[in-house]
Amino acid sequence: MTSQEAYKPAIWRVRQATPSDSNVWLTLQHPTSLELMREPLSGVPAPSDTETFLTFVHLLPGIETPFDVQKEFETWVSEGDTTAPYLDVSGRNVRLVWRGRRGLAFAPVQAAEDCLAAAAVFSHVYGALSAEESRLETTWQSMTNDAALTHDVQRTALREQSRVNRMTRQFKTARIFVARMDIALQRPEPKLSTATRRLFGELALQADLISRVRVLDDAIEVGEDLYELANDRMIEHRNYLVEVWIETAILLAILAELAVLLVDFSSR
Repeated sequence: MTSQEAYKPAIWRVRQATPSDSNVWLTLQHPTSLELMREPLSGVPAPSDTETFLTFVHLLPGIETPFDVQKEFETWVSEGDTTAPYLDVSGRNVRLVWRGRRGLAFAPVQAAEDCLAAAAVFSHVYGALSAEESRLETTWQSMTNDAALTHDVQRTALREQSRVNRMTRQFKTARIFVARMDIALQRPEPKLSTATRRLFGELALQADLISRVRVLDDAIEVGEDLYELANDRMIEHRNYLVEVWIETAILLAILAELAVLLVDFSSR
């Protein structure tokens, strides 16, 4: 019999709610809307379980949990998503450890709910921010290539108008995301308990999320400025071409009318 079999920890699976689910456990509004369900488990799911938003383990603090069990689950958390930071925060009578889609709380029974909610909210905020950073990372080469559109637009470049419009929308959407991230970090969901908000704040502080949002905000501003200016230049160039075409058509019409008059005059 292993330590985990001898001592049964409380294990929860948090997943995104589906339209058929009722009694949603937690609803989040920022940085994106999300509804979550929680389900008790008899053991930790396999790493291949991609539907699980967060696997959360609750252990009683101190000598109430065997030391080897504590170390087993601490190791389990540390072996999670290695691209995510390993976070370890403490509050009044609680300790919360998080990495990627794994969370572990050492807390009295009455504090377990606060720890689970804090880990779930942080997982959502961290995941949304990481996804937006990844999307931005794919745009740097396009921005570099499109820098020429801000000062010298060739006629052939007008074929890129739809793509430039799409990039403009992407950066405007990213700007909205940053505003919602600020709300999520500075004014967490009001329905959360004070203890949950405090633990979430500690996780966000340790992960340096505010600095990451500011860096993201600066990068988005670069993209916004570039594509707004590129759009202005392309519209100006398109309007110039339209004016040239109109003036050319008027000139041709005048020349045609003059030619008709000359033919008519010479035939008399």
